[in-house]
Amino acid sequence: MATEAEHRDPCRQSIRRFSVMHIPQPVYLGVDIEIPEEEEEEGDKSTRNKNTRCNCENGQEGVVCNYAISVHDGSYTTDYFSGQLCLHDTANTSYNHHRSEALSKLCDIIQAFSLAQHYKIHMVACSAWNRELQQYDGGDKPEQTAMSYSWSKLDALPVQVKTNGPTADERASAAVRKSVIWMSPNQPGNLPRTMIGFRHEVEVDFNYWIHMAGLADYRETVGKDTWRVLEELTKEFKKRDLKISFFSSTPQGGGVALMRHALLRFFNLLGIRAHWFVMRPKPEIYRITKQKFHNVLQGVAKPGVELQERDKTMFLDWTEENVNRFWADDNDPIKTSDVIVIDDPQVSGIIPHIRRLVDKNKKDVRVIFRSHIEIRADLLRDHPDGRESKTWNFLWDFIKYADLFIAHPVQNFVPDDVPRKTVALMPACTDPLDGLNKYMSGYTMDYYERVFNRMCVDQGAQEVDWERPYFVQVARFDPSKGIPDCLEAYSRLRDRLEKEDYDPAYIPQLVICGHGSIDDPEGAVIYEETHKRASRMTYASDVTVARLPPSDQLLNMILRNARAALQLSHREGFEIKVTEAHHKGIPVIAYDAGGIPLQIQDGVDGFLLPVGDTAAVADYMYRLLTDNNLHAKVSKSARACMTEEYFTVWNAMNWLHLFIEMTNNNDSKGTSTDARLTGEECTRDHNNSGIGNTMKVSDMWRKKYSHHDETKKDCDAT
Repeated sequence: MATEAEHRDPCRQSIRRFSVMHIPQPVYLGVDIEIPEEEEEEGDKSTRNKNTRCNCENGQEGVVCNYAISVHDGSYTTDYFSGQLCLHDTANTSYNHHRSEALSKLCDIIQAFSLAQHYKIHMVACSAWNRELQQYDGGDKPEQTAMSYSWSKLDALPVQVKTNGPTADERASAAVRKSVIWMSPNQPGNLPRTMIGFRHEVEVDFNYWIHMAGLADYRETVGKDTWRVLEELTKEFKKRDLKISFFSSTPQGGGVALMRHALLRFFNLLGIRAHWFVMRPKPEIYRITKQKFHNVLQGVAKPGVELQERDKTMFLDWTEENVNRFWADDNDPIKTSDVIVIDDPQVSGIIPHIRRLVDKNKKDVRVIFRSHIEIRADLLRDHPDGRESKTWNFLWDFIKYADLFIAHPVQNFVPDDVPRKTVALMPACTDPLDGLNKYMSGYTMDYYERVFNRMCVDQGAQEVDWERPYFVQVARFDPSKGIPDCLEAYSRLRDRLEKEDYDPAYIPQLVICGHGSIDDPEGAVIYEETHKRASRMTYASDVTVARLPPSDQLLNMILRNARAALQLSHREGFEIKVTEAHHKGIPVIAYDAGGIPLQIQDGVDGFLLPVGDTAAVADYMYRLLTDNNLHAKVSKSARACMTEEYFTVWNAMNWLHLFIEMTNNNDSKGTSTDARLTGEECTRDHNNSGIGNTMKVSDMWRKKYSHHDETKKDCDAT
């Protein structure tokens, strides 16, 4: 017999009083539903047990559904609720329709429960008992619809796990207990642990137990013609039954990791299983790859920083250790993959090992090297004996054995050594449905504002006054990001406002924030240097400097609320934060550096200025602050001029096209290692694919499949 406690109303308003400064308590929920199934096949509703019947709100007879909610605080279960839902039931109502209605009503209850109890729900763990766990490839299944709602509306990670309890409350309790161990205890409390499995493979989304979005959600982010081409590419790829492996330095932090999580998540929805492997971390190696690879090649390294013979030996030993330990056996990815993608210089040393192991195995594998950074080809050209050339020549001895060189769509990013027939261009991307870009409700935004300020307090930083406007630069604490320029431009702006006796209620603030990364040992040093610079400013009380945990929603909030975004990088590959700002309708003031000019139409959706011109930056900050008409016009254009090209679906299509075209004659005899990027017979001829010649990959598949980009019409109209 049910107790009174079991039938408590989860949506009943709490009588507790809360401070205006309180942060809603984080909780994790396990949920389960029970729907009578005995007549599912027969379609005869007349013989259903009277205990399963009810009267719906419209007076019609319905069927009873039981639900259970288990509340977990991260340590143990603290509360639970159970109750009944009345589902509409007619002669034509299917079991799937009942499931859909039950899950929809349960989502409403969860949202009301969150508001009534002043909880911030971080995870909804759904029980998947008595049925096989499914890949939600159609996006129309009730479970995926409910999970998408949980993520997009409640900002709760939706997880589905298999449980075996005999009752709904036991299954709900088991679901949340199984799932909560995957969450990091750090604030804000909804950070999934980074999972590294066998062979140092990244287990994306807990090995795809998290279901943030379905294909139906992604279909809404692109035009019909784009989706048509995607389906054709997916069908062709599946015919090949290809095995794809990505290799990169780290599973978290930085643009490469963000793109790989999004890409593999989307591939999984398409029914494509790709694999992603990372190196075993070694801090002394990351000092070499960051300071003496990246910074040197970008032209931002400090004087005297140069690659030494000892550095080379350490890098080679680290690479060989990872290959032999994780990936060199017969069943490991190097010998079993059809296409291997090498992301960035940190892991370029793997390429000769691939050739050595694959040639022994007599298997023809295609190797793609993707350069994620701005490699200063002009410095290599002008200083053939300089430190930039020494670093590049060391890395080129590995990269030259790849089949294809992928770069951002900027000619100066490709060194002269690389034959142009073997170069293809592909921009970086972001995901429109992840925590960085999804729409967040006012309640959710308010939560992250409070969490952000709490982190500022804990770090000894200034809190943000959310009632006043602010300018923001979201970036890693890196020497190439132009952080001192942000501080100088802000000082110039404030000096001007002081002279004009500007209304104190609208005096803008400056926020500089970003995530850290395990392969970026300079981040902590530059973070501290930025704090010191800011503390010496006249307007230090209005400058916030924060190094945030890997919470995408925190960055989403801080960017979405900004008056304008700054991106004052002196060197930049392709700054995806510009795309993310435009996606939210936030004007961007940026330097004309690297790949940024590809993302901003000067004077339309943002402003491009000469590198180092902080006076001009301050002037445009002033204009966007004081001219509401200009701000509204640029904001509208930022949204209207967004292109599908910089988001996950197009990025996935780029990769699928490459995989298909580069394996067109995969049955042919393997090619000698002398005929890779360095040989006369280059990738374009070797694969008979037409890939290369410094063409954009998207231009190739658009031409082949007669694709029409429907997203440019709105921009043309503005």
